[in-house]
Amino acid sequence: MLLMAAAMRSRFNMCILEKKVRKTILTAVFALALLGSCRTAPAPAVPEFVNRTSPVPAVSGLVSLDEAVAAAVAEVEANAEDGLEVTVYKITASPDEIGKFFAEELNDRFSRGKKLVLLARETALNYVDGEHEFQMSSFVSDEDAVGIGHYLGAKVVITGTFDRYAEFSQLRIRAVDVRTSALLASYTARISNDDPVLANITAPFGASPLPQVAENALNYLNRGKDLYTEGKYDKAIQEFDRALAIDSGLFEGYFYRGVAYRNKGDNDRAIADHTAAIRINPNYADAYNNRGVAYRKKGDNDQAIADYNVAIRINPNLADAYSNRGDAYYNKGDYDRAVADYTEAIRINPNYVKAYYSRGLSYTNKREYDRAIADYTEAIRINPNLAHVYGNRGIAYANKGELDRAIADWNATIRINPNLAEAYFNRGIAYRNKGDYGRAIADWEAVLRIDPNNIVARQNIEKARQMQQGQ
Repeated sequence: MLLMAAAMRSRFNMCILEKKVRKTILTAVFALALLGSCRTAPAPAVPEFVNRTSPVPAVSGLVSLDEAVAAAVAEVEANAEDGLEVTVYKITASPDEIGKFFAEELNDRFSRGKKLVLLARETALNYVDGEHEFQMSSFVSDEDAVGIGHYLGAKVVITGTFDRYAEFSQLRIRAVDVRTSALLASYTARISNDDPVLANITAPFGASPLPQVAENALNYLNRGKDLYTEGKYDKAIQEFDRALAIDSGLFEGYFYRGVAYRNKGDNDRAIADHTAAIRINPNYADAYNNRGVAYRKKGDNDQAIADYNVAIRINPNLADAYSNRGDAYYNKGDYDRAVADYTEAIRINPNYVKAYYSRGLSYTNKREYDRAIADYTEAIRINPNLAHVYGNRGIAYANKGELDRAIADWNATIRINPNLAEAYFNRGIAYRNKGDYGRAIADWEAVLRIDPNNIVARQNIEKARQMQQGQ
């Protein structure tokens, strides 16, 4: 029977492939078995909020939408070398259609210029980074932007956000140099809500009340977002603290601070902040979605599902919420419901790599290996650089007895990530089962170079040498 490695840090647990594949999206190639448990501090108290009673000062320096887009492109062009390939990956907005509009406007401006080479936006949209969970779609980190650029062959990747407030709207962009991972250019514009172009594109989405914001609080919020995208979570939290000290009703401040806490592993504080955001804005689907993620990371899958349910009720097209709810059902062993949720996420976003991968894991646990292989293959078609997807497709092939195909997939896994002990371990077992003891021993020796304390690999080497001598 072919075995798989379940790694946590430098330790290995062994289990039969046909048993439950314990799931992780972030770091494992095959499965992570949770070793032990950790205690967390009680959740901080949710603060009491006060209603704004004083008028928000008038905002100066407002520009038109066309002026904002033109200035954003000019800022990037002024800081980029001639002839560099650029792609506008994502401008996040609510609803998504507004973000797509701004991305197309930026693309149009870049295409009319002579300085940079614009890569097709549709190609960029087909990239979904399966190594990360995009629970918080408002942020595309600089690290992720670099990965997107390498995948697409772009030298400059542009991401941004567009937010609407009662007094004005705000467009922000970041251009990251893929070669150096450095911030090449950034630009912020505050657009008059009376701008006719803006009014035209927002009119189809109704006239729901927009939040008020104090301009100086927004400055701190912006700095916090920038620090977050750079992976500087502690400094980002300090900026969000400053924003909230000025404006305790700024629900985005609680929301973004909660995401930063979650990335630091402080799920209790994340839950408290998302709860605070929800108390101010009860229709904030992303806050329910992200609070659900924090609950799931604490092991409370039922509470997570309850939050995902609300997020989906508020926004039935929030693909992340379906995928995340699928993760919670997966953790509960309810693979049928998990499959249904991943399927819905794929319906909303046909290029959702994480959903294909997760559904493939669910099918593997249901022993529906052909369906699992089909999902892993689709994920690879969208993004061919994900080691763990090849690794899990190899497991599915091995469970079908197709060892040559399994070995080919583990070859691909090792090509992408040469330091992945699990891939060598599994390939070694496949070689042993084919009677190729020399290659099996070589693979398990590779495991020991990566993880010298792997007892099972040592035992397998000794047994393989005995079998080799007996031939």
